[in-house]
Amino acid sequence: MEIPDELLIDAEKTNNVAGHPVMTVEGKGIAYIISGKIIVAVSDNERTNKIYKLLEENCDVIFCTTCKMGDFPFYPVPTLTIFAYDSKGNCFGTIGGMDDIECDDYPVGYINKEGMNGRISSDLKEFLELVTFYPYWSDIIKYEQMGVAYDINDMDTKHREDIPQYFAHQREIAETLKLSKNLQSIELLISNIRSSPGFVIYSSISEAKKTNIFLEDYILDFIEDKE
Repeated sequence: MEIPDELLIDAEKTNNVAGHPVMTVEGKGIAYIISGKIIVAVSDNERTNKIYKLLEENCDVIFCTTCKMGDFPFYPVPTLTIFAYDSKGNCFGTIGGMDDIECDDYPVGYINKEGMNGRISSDLKEFLELVTFYPYWSDIIKYEQMGVAYDINDMDTKHREDIPQYFAHQREIAETLKLSKNLQSIELLISNIRSSPGFVIYSSISEAKKTNIFLEDYILDFIEDKE
């Protein structure tokens, strides 16, 4: 039986990635890749925190509270830790794992309702700076992909027209999360979108199994092969 270089572990069964030992078969080490969705929901105690309302109203970023796996009908490889979504059908998650805002080294990716996806920031803090100061980021992606010219100042003016106290709320978000406006945010966004996303989206785990080997399937085949 051929020994693979890597095996996928489905995180969706337990909604976590902990407790997976390193595996060696016939002297060959096999790399594990955690795959599938993990949903990180805001705890009951935190849901009333004003910051979440401000992020939703000013930035159209809605942090997960009661989301379920079925709300996101796709299967990512490696794992995508989904923490938020927006009114346009985008969902956001860190690629390969998750940490806190201060020491998070995992990039943030997005998937929209049409299945388009990509990496939009190098870490969670960069993502929050992007959506706080450039909440029309998704329009920029659209214009970039269409090759259509756009004006950041016009987009900024249009976005804040229907949001009372836009700047006051923006300042409060920045102060609460200890963010500062990064003048290179759009440049970083475009660079990220043009780079390899670092993950692949399948329609289902069944689809992912057509081109990947999962640990549970490999173990069953390995046992059968030895009998």
